Amino acid sequence: MNLRYITCSDPREFNDIHDLVKLGKLSSRVEIAVQAHPSKMSPGMPRNEWFRELVRYVMHDKHKIRLAVHVNREWCDEICRTGHIPTELSYFFEMCRDENPYDAVVKRWQLNMPTDTANNLNINALKNLMTTYPEKYFIFQYNANTHNAIHRLHDAGLHFSVLYDSSGGRGIAPDLWNAPLFHNVPQGYSGGISPENVSENLCKISSVVPEQRGIWIDAEGRLKTNDRFDINRARQYILNAESWLKKQMQK
Repeated sequence: MNLRYITCSDPREFNDIHDLVKLGKLSSRVEIAVQAHPSKMSPGMPRNEWFRELVRYVMHDKHKIRLAVHVNREWCDEICRTGHIPTELSYFFEMCRDENPYDAVVKRWQLNMPTDTANNLNINALKNLMTTYPEKYFIFQYNANTHNAIHRLHDAGLHFSVLYDSSGGRGIAPDLWNAPLFHNVPQGYSGGISPENVSENLCKISSVVPEQRGIWIDAEGRLKTNDRFDINRARQYILNAESWLKKQMQK
């Protein structure tokens, strides 16, 4: 199993950007994922200004840490129904180093579809979006509510990724993780992963994933203390995942 990303989700405007950059420099696999929805990240709001500062810093930093955006609510619905990036997100979507689209500051965009959006996907519009921006990676959550939508995307031949969360957002790690859904679709795993259990869960995931298959893990809720993203917990999660990987490579 090839661990491609160790995703740390949901830092917010109260987190220092320099602390986040230090996290990103712990490993080339670290990805910092920011949640975006109109009620918190519209232009002029603190999170929008904070993320702009982070993106600008990363754009000019020689060490290219990985950033991702997880799109929610009305913005996710707009993308899935029209294939258009909301104007409010266009700055982050288009920001590239040296104006090279293949060196985008934010390459991975996760669309967290509610049930109604999943049931009304505009496949042709999404296909046009993905064809227009082949340098971007679009991720869709896979769960009981999005099952049919994910299979429609795959049957239409779209190039996308899936994030498997067996707990449906409840933050509960399963006893057994599912093998990749499709042989040609990149897959990540989330749900109940923490600094304390990341090694155990990587063992379980590796038992159902082919040896050369690339995957990623995504932790959110259990990286928080008092409902706030905790830099120290995120650091330990990363270091424990890297330690597990090192031991596997030594076998």
